[in-house]
Amino acid sequence: MAVCVAVIGKDNSPLYIGGIGNDTSTDNELSRQWLVHTALDALEERLATTNSNNATASANAARTDLRDLYLGLLYSTDTHKIYGYVTNTKIKLVLVTSSTSPSGSNIRDAEVRTALRRLHALYADAICNPFHLPGDQIISQKFDRQVKSLMVNNV
Repeated sequence: MAVCVAVIGKDNSPLYIGGIGNDTSTDNELSRQWLVHTALDALEERLATTNSNNATASANAARTDLRDLYLGLLYSTDTHKIYGYVTNTKIKLVLVTSSTSPSGSNIRDAEVRTALRRLHALYADAICNPFHLPGDQIISQKFDRQVKSLMVNNV
């Protein structure tokens, strides 16, 4: 089950961090932010590795790697698994799942990939709002509802 979803800007500033659950305490919110920010290190490392591989690979292999924006499992802890996705415009999407729940330990890679692609589509819809300024935090209630629905229903 998904616990937290984050949209991180090009400059590693959080544009949206949303979670589900009844516990909205400050400690829970801080732990979500900590998980997302620690995932950025693994995400940047994975991107650097991908970019260096693309520089040495042939043109066909580079085109294949560029199309696949899903970075897979970034790292896992005793209680969470953190997955990453990067858009063409270098916006980073992070999905945190619980590995302690029975359904959390059986999540397939294809399910996470699909959820992150849907999150990318929701993000694109949210920033297409003419009143949204690029680089600002996403404060749309519609986006928040759709993300929480995605977290509950898909992962």
